[in-house]
Amino acid sequence: MSQAIVIGGSIAGLLTARVLLDHYDHVILLERDQLPDGPEVRPGVPQAQHVHALLLQGYHLVESLFPNLTDDLIAQGAQLLDWTNDWKFLTMWAWMPQHKSNLKGLICSRLLLEWYLRQQLLQRSGFSLKAQTCAQSLIRDRDRITGVVIDHKVNGPTTLQADLVVDASGRRSQLPEWLMELGYGPVETSAVNSFLGYASRWYEYAPEDAIEGVIIASKPGTTRRGGVVYPVEGNRCVITLSGFEKDYPSNQEDEFLEFAKSLRDPSIYHAIQRAQPLSPIYCYRNTANCLRHYEKLKTMPAGLVTLGDAVCAFNPSYGQGMTVASLGAILLGDCLDDSSTKESLNSKFSLQFQRKLAKVIEMPWMMATGEDFRWKMTTGDRPDWLTRKTQGYFDRVVQAANADIKIYDDFLQVAHMAKSPSVLFHPRTLWKALAQSPG
Repeated sequence: MSQAIVIGGSIAGLLTARVLLDHYDHVILLERDQLPDGPEVRPGVPQAQHVHALLLQGYHLVESLFPNLTDDLIAQGAQLLDWTNDWKFLTMWAWMPQHKSNLKGLICSRLLLEWYLRQQLLQRSGFSLKAQTCAQSLIRDRDRITGVVIDHKVNGPTTLQADLVVDASGRRSQLPEWLMELGYGPVETSAVNSFLGYASRWYEYAPEDAIEGVIIASKPGTTRRGGVVYPVEGNRCVITLSGFEKDYPSNQEDEFLEFAKSLRDPSIYHAIQRAQPLSPIYCYRNTANCLRHYEKLKTMPAGLVTLGDAVCAFNPSYGQGMTVASLGAILLGDCLDDSSTKESLNSKFSLQFQRKLAKVIEMPWMMATGEDFRWKMTTGDRPDWLTRKTQGYFDRVVQAANADIKIYDDFLQVAHMAKSPSVLFHPRTLWKALAQSPG
């Protein structure tokens, strides 16, 4: 009987477990937290109280794995919203034109989405979940990983055997240290930090006073501050205020309100005034982009891969994390489809997967870090000439999109990873973009 182990029970781990059920008789998911019975906060995901967007591409991929996703979550109060019509979006230059489109996304809290995915997996044969269980180390037999040493909070340490181990344990992944201990050398890391901090609060609003989604971007040279009104299930919304370069919003109510009032447009401040607060104000500052370059290792042990935030954690303000996690899970399934037997999952397979994943990550990494490098305080390796020129061209595309719904639709789909950036170089778009003023 074939068996796979996934380390980490968040979105990346849940999606990976679902993919692996198509390839292994038994899939075990390890999660250090005691998991709640409902869509509630847990200690291992301190950022869960904040806004989490499932971008268009992520939504479509998750729905391909869980075909009843939309109907089930709408029954739980989620909303299917048109990204171009049901959201007000103030870019650095102007408001984007609101208009009806087919670019609809499933909008709900991260708490609800994660709970739903977990419940769906628990109903599937071949899946088992071990909560309150930490992965302590890897078990190696020559050049292959054959299992994991685990420690359960109650039952203590033991071992689990596996044909494949997937590390999806997030930013705090121990895999770099484990690989060093096993003699596979240091894992190179890139980090870009714009010192963004944000604060979020949950609100309730009357059904007859439905609050639309709002995105207000910060603007270098004018203000470091931005914010989001994000509708979620149950006539509620999450309002998040953010500030780059350590211009952090406070968790004190009067200062939170003053921060909202200081934004480039009063829409978010007015939304706060119309809604009833349901929660404290939660702050979060661990927002640096961090990329671990497993693809640059000379060799990796067989039977081991890693994905999700364990490989690349993005500045959360760009909403890329869950979608890149879904891309990684689907990629793993595709690679397994191309492998004739489980025995063929040698070290070459592990490295090939990491190199393919690195290609998937290239564009979202460039977009996230390119945005962060607008700020002088940002630390990390500066983008090369081509990346800077591409970013400058994309700025012109956004300016053109402010007055052209076709360009807006294309740009939004690129930002949501649903289309290749090449669509933004169509002659019609190119002409209109180059007609804009730089900067």
